[in-house]
Amino acid sequence: MKKTIAFLFALCIVTGLMAAEKGYKITVKLTGTADTSLLLAHYYGTKQYLDDTAFRNKQGFFVFQGSEKLTDGMYIVAGQNKSKYFDFFVTGTQDMEFECDPANIVNSMQVKGSDDNKVFFAYIKYLGGKQAEIEPLNNWMKANRNHKDSVDIIKSRIEAIDKDAKAYIKNFYNTNPGMLSANFVKANNEPEYLQYITYPDGKVDSSKLYQTYKAHFFDNFTFTDPRLIYTPVFAQKMDFYFDKMVVPVRDSLEKDIDRVMALSAVNNDLQKYMGWFLSLKYETSQVMGHDALFVYIVRKYLETGKVGWQYSEVKDNVIKRVNTLEPLLLDKVAPNLILVDTNNVAHSLLATKARYTLLFFWESNCGHCQQEMPKVLKFYDEFQSKYNLKIFGVSTDTSLVKWKAYIKKNDMKWINVNGHMSVSGNYHTLYDIRSTPIMYLLDEDKKILTKFLLIEDITNVITKREEELAKKQKEKKP
Repeated sequence: MKKTIAFLFALCIVTGLMAAEKGYKITVKLTGTADTSLLLAHYYGTKQYLDDTAFRNKQGFFVFQGSEKLTDGMYIVAGQNKSKYFDFFVTGTQDMEFECDPANIVNSMQVKGSDDNKVFFAYIKYLGGKQAEIEPLNNWMKANRNHKDSVDIIKSRIEAIDKDAKAYIKNFYNTNPGMLSANFVKANNEPEYLQYITYPDGKVDSSKLYQTYKAHFFDNFTFTDPRLIYTPVFAQKMDFYFDKMVVPVRDSLEKDIDRVMALSAVNNDLQKYMGWFLSLKYETSQVMGHDALFVYIVRKYLETGKVGWQYSEVKDNVIKRVNTLEPLLLDKVAPNLILVDTNNVAHSLLATKARYTLLFFWESNCGHCQQEMPKVLKFYDEFQSKYNLKIFGVSTDTSLVKWKAYIKKNDMKWINVNGHMSVSGNYHTLYDIRSTPIMYLLDEDKKILTKFLLIEDITNVITKREEELAKKQKEKKP
């Protein structure tokens, strides 16, 4: 009997080890927590996704366990109310244990089964200690600004602590090569770019500061490590670079998209993700004209097969979307519409002669259209003769009676046509109309100047453009 019990006990151990090798087992011991369950989630780009739920067992701790291995990356342990306890890394072996006091996680954390997390929590503990040293010194300086001699002494102490911390951080990622924690910490820290623009006397050439910082922005980012995709640093780094470091014009953005795609070419998985991340970023951007960057990425990298699709199942829909948006990019000649007015007379958009043409999609029952209509009427009265402006108003009404009644009631004296009475062109697909009101402003050559703006912004665009044209004309005169 004893031999049988011993055999079964050994079998349980072996079975547990085999399960850990094939899948994951993450044990969490929290002292003094009232939670009866914990959540396990992972980072992916800018979002977090739930992976598992663990309930407190008879021993008082929580075990996340599954038969399939987790994707390497940074994970979150959160309480049942979704408040985060701590982040940690999943790499290599996925049988690990964390024990800590929730009231003092940094100083109490004990890790078993993961060298990556052991060094990471030691790193956090060290920096927490340095922060505890600096904080009272900073508070003293704020309260004693007039004591110059003492302030200088305290300032030098703060600088010494900061110098030690920076040396520790650099040593951390240099002495832990290949660890995700090291690559994560390195990516989160500034590159040493000042060395390239510092004179022998210690002065920095400030005229080269921006360009040098930009050129070395990715020095600390390990493009060969696709695990960084599953940490918050990837999206933060890329968003900061494209939102803050790049001149926000199409040519500059395209060049920097090419730069980042080239840097990521060292790893196929990371480059695939980069193509998806950037295409999504600009497809969903609220900045007018950024859809051109979405088209650029898809056409140059994804559609050609130069970069693989992160999600192959969306390929057809993405290309279809690009085909819709490409003819509607800024500076493109607007697609033609030939529609019928209230008297059954056909009007061609491209044949409408004007310095400015406002292509205005609206509906009589649309609340937003009704709010915007008085502004459109005033805009038309002010700009039609001043700037030779015409409005090509396309109603999306299916009731011709309501459409005509609304036009008469509001005294809409511009070209009024109905989108459903088409001689040529489907307004829905040609102009990507999913709601109303939608406005496109066209120039004298029917090229798209603006889109999806409302009257207040369109007024400013025309006024500014006319001022710039007048200034150029004045500069041409002898």
